[in-house]
Amino acid sequence: MFSRSGILVLFGTLCSSGLGNAQSQACADSTSPPSVTVKKTKITIVGLEFNGENPLSDALRAQLAEKIQHSELWSTPEVPDSSWISEGLEPIREVLRSQGHFKTDVNATPYLTLALATERRYVLSVAIDAGPQYWLGSLRFASASGAPLLFTDAELREQTRLQEGELFNVEKIREGLGAISKLYGSKGYIDATPEPDTTIHEKDSRIDLLIKVDEQKPYRIAKIEFPGLQTAAQKSLTVPQAIGDPFNMTLWRNFFEANGSHFPVDSSLEKNMRVRRDVSSGTVDVTLDFRPCPKT
Repeated sequence: MFSRSGILVLFGTLCSSGLGNAQSQACADSTSPPSVTVKKTKITIVGLEFNGENPLSDALRAQLAEKIQHSELWSTPEVPDSSWISEGLEPIREVLRSQGHFKTDVNATPYLTLALATERRYVLSVAIDAGPQYWLGSLRFASASGAPLLFTDAELREQTRLQEGELFNVEKIREGLGAISKLYGSKGYIDATPEPDTTIHEKDSRIDLLIKVDEQKPYRIAKIEFPGLQTAAQKSLTVPQAIGDPFNMTLWRNFFEANGSHFPVDSSLEKNMRVRRDVSSGTVDVTLDFRPCPKT
């Protein structure tokens, strides 16, 4: 039987910035070595069987089974089967964690039904130990450096939309951390990282949450360039920020989406936008590069 603890390590999985401050180049580096093809086997889940009692309703079980059976799962010779099983069961863990089951444990035994050259099909026998439900105790904010925070307690609390006494909802906390990252990013703090720290009180099934914010330094815009974009198109655009403004990735993302008709058809923020930072000066250069890739 393959198993994976459902206890969420908040520091490892919740801390992610909502700002993409270093986008990929528009063209691939022709000097890069060719990638090595890895043999992958498609994993298809053709059925799920839930064993024993669990807090999931019949309707929710059916929805989860449908979602898992349509998930994209792959296996390679280098990794054990437990890797794709763990990935496949994640929707079940997410639902249970949203219901306050912070220490949920979801196990599965795979039964092979068909083996092909490029695909294996399985039925999963799932056993759930939901564990106790927990409620949110105190919610506090602090600076990782000990210095006063840029935003007030009320402003940060508003981003999380968490209420003390409600079910401890991991997904809701994750969304709140992302919102805090975006709030800091709007002021140029593109490296700010909110880190959750939990204290569990088993006696009354309560979890206190302390969010420590590592604010880092703010960045301002030093240069804005549009190489490869025709002059007429540039004149018709109103850029969302000017030289000297605190860099705000959200404004540039909205700008790119709103002005897509002025850009080449195959353009995308990920492909055409570059943000180069100068740590020593606390500045960034913003480049929307629409030049065609050189022929190789």
